[in-house]
Amino acid sequence: MDFAGRIYELLQLLVTNRVYSISFLATAGFALAVLLFDLHRRGYRFDWPVRLIRSVAANIGFWWVNLLFAPVVFLTSEHIKQGYDTLGIPSVDETFWSGVPWWVLVPFAALCYDFADYWNHRILHHRWLWPIHAIHHSDPDLNVLTSYRIHFLESLVMTTSYILLLSWLGFPTDVMGYGAILLTLHNMYVHINVDWGHGPFRYVLASPRMHQWHHADLPEAYGKNLANVFPVFDLLFGTYYVPGPCKEPFGVQDVPQNDVVKLVFYPFVEWTRQAKSAIRAIRPAQTRGDEISPQEREAFK
Repeated sequence: MDFAGRIYELLQLLVTNRVYSISFLATAGFALAVLLFDLHRRGYRFDWPVRLIRSVAANIGFWWVNLLFAPVVFLTSEHIKQGYDTLGIPSVDETFWSGVPWWVLVPFAALCYDFADYWNHRILHHRWLWPIHAIHHSDPDLNVLTSYRIHFLESLVMTTSYILLLSWLGFPTDVMGYGAILLTLHNMYVHINVDWGHGPFRYVLASPRMHQWHHADLPEAYGKNLANVFPVFDLLFGTYYVPGPCKEPFGVQDVPQNDVVKLVFYPFVEWTRQAKSAIRAIRPAQTRGDEISPQEREAFK
């Protein structure tokens, strides 16, 4: 099948697949509910600050950009999946799960998803992949749509992690789909800019307060609270950090805030800069007539 034919097939899948339909309705309904909640607490006055309006507009813009690049992510991930299949890694037969009630299996699938998300989130905070994830952290005003401020390359990293870490489990397709819906809704929830800490359940389910610390522009909070749903992973691997209500600013220095075009190209610009720094760092100091700076040595690491 040619490229155009595969794109058409993908669009048909997105339109007809009931999991995608339920996901769209669920996320749209949740976003509407959050909007109504926000209007209620503002006394039904639409008095959003200009920067928040720009943030929401940029997040909606990213939703459309990612829809545009969805075929690229889908087709690339298909090739990765084919490569994974050629390895012949044993997997659990799908019939193994047939006797497990859906109300047990779907939360278990969500737990497995979150385990994969924890580790892909952790590597996204490392130096060479950070330019991709910095796009998500660029939002200076957290809101329910911040969850959609994701670079399409990050979507590819996440999909690849699911293939490598979850394929062998052999979950039924619908179970994986519904588990993904739960994670999507919760991801929208933790980006609401309210100080909800979940009290005694704060170690059971990630809260907006916990995730606000993840977005805080504070060195002590960098690379913390990487689990999207289940804080137990942060507790196990030493990345839990919630000292109290978060009053720190959000966003990332030296990264465009709400310019969608600049944010889409930011990873490529930043990788070019990093590559140049690394090349300069390995050139003999004698040929340059100066010493290699500590910053250049750090860039080469």
